[in-house]
Amino acid sequence: MKKSVNPQAIEITRRFFQALNLAIELGKVDGIKGFCEAHHLNRVKYATLKMTIDKPVDEMTYKCIDVDALAGICNDFGVSAEWLLLGRGKMLKTDAK
Repeated sequence: MKKSVNPQAIEITRRFFQALNLAIELGKVDGIKGFCEAHHLNRVKYATLKMTIDKPVDEMTYKCIDVDALAGICNDFGVSAEWLLLGRGKMLKTDAK
């Protein structure tokens, strides 16, 4: 049976890494390793996902990220869930305070 990945899942994964890269650049997290350790995620899986996101599905070892990672990126760094999941709006939530 041939592997398949929903195109929306790939786009969510791309946005996840876009947000994680911004958090790394801003010094809010110490790389993929730091994020994975904080959320008890498999660092090898996330490093591999990041490196293979643009490869054909048949060449991907891992196909999608964990729900824990989605929640973590939103909770830890103020990433908009609507942007992350649907690609709508801005990446970062703004406080209305």
